[in-house]
Formats: sequence, structure tokens, C-alpha cells
Amino acid sequence: MKKIKNPFTEKDTSRKEYNCFGCSPFNKNGLHLEFWEDGDEILAKWQPQKSMEGWLGVLHGGIQATLVDELAGWIVLLKKNTAGVTSALHIDYLKPVYITKGEVTIKGKLISSEGRIAKIECTLLDGDGNECLRAKADYFCFPEKIAKAKYHYPGIEAFYR
Repeated sequence: MKKIKNPFTEKDTSRKEYNCFGCSPFNKNGLHLEFWEDGDEILAKWQPQKSMEGWLGVLHGGIQATLVDELAGWIVLLKKNTAGVTSALHIDYLKPVYITKGEVTIKGKLISSEGRIAKIECTLLDGDGNECLRAKADYFCFPEKIAKAKYHYPGIEAFYR
């Protein structure tokens, strides 16, 4: 398993406003996700916080959706070598994610590409390793030239330095 570098944290003027709720370490209210690559899969581990509850002791479903959506976005960055935006996200909530069970694992992979649409599947496992969520995401992928010019995509090599 290989740790993925977050190139958006580099201190230059084009990154000074980097405040992504999912992965920016600079967003005080954010999730601060970090990512690893394991073959075809990308994964993240994250510790649920009480402040992100829905029902008592249960991680809010919107936060769960955000976790898989962010992971899918990073799959586009790393496996499609470009940036993209969510065009569809289908989630099956299978079991509650109890925050008392500790760190969750979010993992996913690129399943296929159809034109500019990347098809991605993700799962969320609770601290006991139980599958609690399955998701399918469709991401619209920008041509790499546009991703670099308008969305600060740094090129694939920047994630592996």
C-alpha cells in the first residue's frame, strides 16, 4: 500500500485558498482525509467525531455520502489522470455506522469509463470491518488540459513525489 501525496497543500499562491471540506488539512471544520493506493483500489481511513452524528451514536448519512464522494473524486485524480465533478451518486445504506466502533475505512475503484463519465464503486466499512454502505458514483471528467487550466489539476506525477 502506497501513501498518496496531497499536492494541493503545497504553499504557493495557486493553492492559498485550498479549503476542500473533504481533504484540505486547512479547513478547521473539514474531514482532513488522506489517501492510500492499494493496486486498483484507493482508500482512506477516518475517525468519526461525535459532532458528525445524526441519530445518537450514529454517523450522519450526509457525512457518509461526503466520504464516498470525496474518495470517488480522488479516484478520478489518480486513475483517470484528470479532475472531475460528481454527476450522479447512488448510495445504499446497509447498516448504521456507530461512531463508538472507531475508525472507518472508505475504499473504491474505477469500474469503467464511458466517454467523459467515470464509473466508480465505493464501500464504507465500520471500525469492526462490517460493510455499512455501498455507493456508485458517476464522475464527469474534464480533459486534462482544462483540468490543469481551470481546476488546478497538478498532473499525475505530483501525487507520487
